[in-house]
Amino acid sequence: MLWLVVATATVARVMLAWRYFGFLGGDDVEMLEEAFRRAFGLAYAPWNIRSLLLPDLMVAPVLRALAFVGIHDSGALVLGATGPFIALASLNVVLVYRLASALAHDRAVARAAATLYALHWLPLAFGATVYPRTPAVTCVLLAALALVGAERDAARGLAAGVLLAVAFAARYSDGVFLFPLLPLCLYAGANRAGSLRRALGVAGGFALGAALTAGVYDALTWGRPFASFMALFRLTVVEHISSSRIPVQGPLFYLARVVFWVPPTLLVVLPFAWRERRVRVAWPFLLLPVAVLSLLFHKELRYLQGVVPFLAILGAAGFVAARRRWPRVLVATLFVLTLATEAFGARLLRGKSMAAVTAARAIASEPGVNVVALSQAWAYGDRLFLGNRIEVRDLPVPPTARDLEAAAERADRIAIYRDDLERDASLVGSLARHGFRESRTFAWGESKAVVVFSRE
Repeated sequence: MLWLVVATATVARVMLAWRYFGFLGGDDVEMLEEAFRRAFGLAYAPWNIRSLLLPDLMVAPVLRALAFVGIHDSGALVLGATGPFIALASLNVVLVYRLASALAHDRAVARAAATLYALHWLPLAFGATVYPRTPAVTCVLLAALALVGAERDAARGLAAGVLLAVAFAARYSDGVFLFPLLPLCLYAGANRAGSLRRALGVAGGFALGAALTAGVYDALTWGRPFASFMALFRLTVVEHISSSRIPVQGPLFYLARVVFWVPPTLLVVLPFAWRERRVRVAWPFLLLPVAVLSLLFHKELRYLQGVVPFLAILGAAGFVAARRRWPRVLVATLFVLTLATEAFGARLLRGKSMAAVTAARAIASEPGVNVVALSQAWAYGDRLFLGNRIEVRDLPVPPTARDLEAAAERADRIAIYRDDLERDASLVGSLARHGFRESRTFAWGESKAVVVFSRE
């Protein structure tokens, strides 16, 4: 059953990556552009708040391998770059099974946990992209498994700390899992001295791993140890700046939207998990990260990917416990409804920028195009499909007539979201005054349609 679940989730992610070939918000484009820069010399300047460890050492080698076997089309390369992330997302399902089995000592709980995790929309959808939290979750799960293994000693604590440091380098906010890892050192009633050795091992391993992944590698790429982490800390914690269009959310953001990441049918059985002593150690992995992330001024539901494995373990324990008290048909119905609700959330990928990517590829194929201005250049893949030859200018959303006037100088193509043109009809007139006419509209399902204007 485990391998059937893994296979189903893997095929689903491959299909999602293939069908929804656009981008979600820019972070995925940054990951790919850095990997393209490292592999092929793409003219791209990475943002100084990003650790380059993951795109350089995980994605770029895949791109080079694909190019070596003769794959040079940008679309195929972008799809191929999701391969390691899909593989790790599938590995995460197995790791959830292993962790649930180690904690609960119950294969029914382990099977249910793996299934709940595999079909939850956060790992299902984002596991079909190059967003960095998928490998970060892999490291968090491996770290937790190291601490519940048979040999509960300082060496395992050291390994857990190093693994968490890799997750930290992949996505700095996932360093928050250090807080629940330390209580896990007390798991299974080990003696105090052994627990202390493992806790010191975790802390030491994390310090060592962070010194290598965020310290040494930042020194090699940015010229200073921990440069990207300090830049991110200054930007988000000190200056409260975010690149998101809605940069600030209230402290109750995750709680107010709990039904979007915890299905209501799962909420019904979670209280049963509280009474299950063996899985209580999973609660800190669910509650502490959510509490800490709620203190940050900018929040996204995708930031909660690291807590979903532990939510699945607790939910599975709740379902198995409920089965002992309620009619089995009722519990089975709740379980199936939970899976359906979880998977339904993956529809968010339908809003990726497929129309904009299609437009970018069409523009790149046109001879004589040297300068383009694009609404949200990341939606078009920035330079991924346009290459080094074409200058890319980023337009704000929605653009104003003044924005278009500045962008029109020497531009050969201007692409704007159709919704923005419909909201402000004067933009077409402004473009016409600068010698541009509508040449083509690109639409793709629920993706935001774009209109391309060409200079007459």
